[in-house]
Amino acid sequence: MDSGVRAAIAGGIVRESPGTAGVSPGYAAVGLSDWWRQLERAPRSVLMLDYDGTLAPFVRERMQARMYPGVMERLFRIAFAPRTRLVVVSGRPARDFAALMPPELHIEIWGSHGCEHITADGQYFATPLSTTQQRCLAELESELVRHGFGAVIEKKTGSLAMHTRALGESDAARVRALGENFDCSLLAGGSGERGLELLPFDGGIELRGSGCSKASAVGSILHDEPRDAPAAFLGDDVTDEEAFAALANRGVEGSALRVLVRPEPRPSAADVWLTPPEELLAFLDRWVAAVGGEGGEVRR
Repeated sequence: MDSGVRAAIAGGIVRESPGTAGVSPGYAAVGLSDWWRQLERAPRSVLMLDYDGTLAPFVRERMQARMYPGVMERLFRIAFAPRTRLVVVSGRPARDFAALMPPELHIEIWGSHGCEHITADGQYFATPLSTTQQRCLAELESELVRHGFGAVIEKKTGSLAMHTRALGESDAARVRALGENFDCSLLAGGSGERGLELLPFDGGIELRGSGCSKASAVGSILHDEPRDAPAAFLGDDVTDEEAFAALANRGVEGSALRVLVRPEPRPSAADVWLTPPEELLAFLDRWVAAVGGEGGEVRR
């Protein structure tokens, strides 16, 4: 953890990641003095953001998820600042996320847990599944439909998600059981080819092709940046721990900041915890000020 973060925690200005007793409430963005000074001096920086639960509250209809009021305006300012690379790294399909954004906001997107990439200028790239991986996902989809759970399915490039947030406890347990008990040779890892992995997330489970993750997305993003460029990742979900781990493994002291954004804490490798929307907005405001984004046009 950066020394400035430790000092801010000790001074009661910022909340440490969950699991630490006796931390004080407050706007975390105010306390990271060392981090902000480094960001102000850096010729290049990276801000990576999860979407659902981080920039936008969870809703039952996924395509109705809208950012917290005020977030969009701040993203415009950061996007037009010359010294920050602004990236969304999401479990959502990349094109679904792009449909939620105004076309004037040219933002880089890594979707489907890193299996899809839309560059800031609109180029699209995807990591395809093998024929065997596709067949296994199709079999699980058929099994869910046969049991009457077709409505919980979200098909993505590289995975199949099962959303249980809107279900009763009994049905949610049945969906989880169908996913967890699904019999596929790729899950056992003995097929000799790229496998599949079952991962939980807030509000469901997902069967995902191995090789793509938020960690791999973060690794690809940072590979193109100077090693000492300040980089932050803001996320809420257990899948964001992959991204936090990738930042922790960067190996440059004080250059990475891992931020948990959610109303309630949970065990996490994050350095700090923000509650949305007020503390999230304060963090983004401070980033805007640090990278000289005040002059960017705010589009509503």
